[in-house]
Amino acid sequence: MTLNTYTATEIGQCAIAGIKYALAIGGHVARYTAADFLPGHGGKAYLRIPGALTARSRDLRDETTAVVFDKIAENRISVDLTKHLVSGVALGDAELTLDLKDFVKQVLLPQTDAIADGIEKVLADVLDGVTATDASDGYNEAAPAALFTKGRRALRDRGVDVANEKLVAFVGGNIVDALLDSGALDFSKTGDADALRQGTLGRIHGFTAVETSRGIGADEVVFTTASGIYLATAAPVVPEGANFGETVTKDGLTVRYLRDYDASTLRDRSVVSTFVGAGITPLYEVQRDYDTGEATVSDVEGGAVVKLTTAAPEDIEDDDNIEEG
Repeated sequence: MTLNTYTATEIGQCAIAGIKYALAIGGHVARYTAADFLPGHGGKAYLRIPGALTARSRDLRDETTAVVFDKIAENRISVDLTKHLVSGVALGDAELTLDLKDFVKQVLLPQTDAIADGIEKVLADVLDGVTATDASDGYNEAAPAALFTKGRRALRDRGVDVANEKLVAFVGGNIVDALLDSGALDFSKTGDADALRQGTLGRIHGFTAVETSRGIGADEVVFTTASGIYLATAAPVVPEGANFGETVTKDGLTVRYLRDYDASTLRDRSVVSTFVGAGITPLYEVQRDYDTGEATVSDVEGGAVVKLTTAAPEDIEDDDNIEEG
């Protein structure tokens, strides 16, 4: 696609593709888009929490006792948009005439990379906010995959059906190095020879492992499910005064693209933007009382997100002292 030979929709689709390609953490979370955000709701989308019931038990040949009918009570929680990420570039007449050969490569891709990095920062802040649990006791760098067994156990203890959920692990650099040196990421163990080229480490004990240095320490791993963390994007409307603009939704992402010319400064302007929100998806546990026939739904603290650290507490304290000094 060369300079000035595209429609607003086409350039918006290119922007979505560029953002999607640059996402690391964002490639392994639940996504909500503009369709989930209705006008007049103040930038909130709502997740419905299913109601819970208890099966009533009756004698096999009971033909006289009336069936008990329950009412389903559902709740909802909000997913909030919190940031407006914008990348604007001004291009003078000389640049447009003499310097630019391919607008997408030279202008749009740096813009979409900036938006993607902003999205990653929002998601990294979510990971950073998760309290780490000490898993240094018994950790062996020669057999680091055992840490993933602990991660499965921790999620299982939260009530996550680890046998049937898609599991994800965001892995810090020191743990990645140990996994590589131990051979845990060899094709014979992960079953994916191209994993590293595809931006993941491979599958370890049921987890799709993703290397990242954002939001987690080098000695940390965040274990979660594919829906345990959410990313929400919604594009601002295209202003009535914009002659060249479009909002595009694709692959669970929404973006707005605008381009106009400011005659007062003789500059063309390219703008990519989106509203963003991210957080931990609430996890709920159903408790059933078969004596009373009641069922209650309670919130599981921390959701389906667990952070384990292999750094011994004294090592963490030493690092803190170094930073303070």
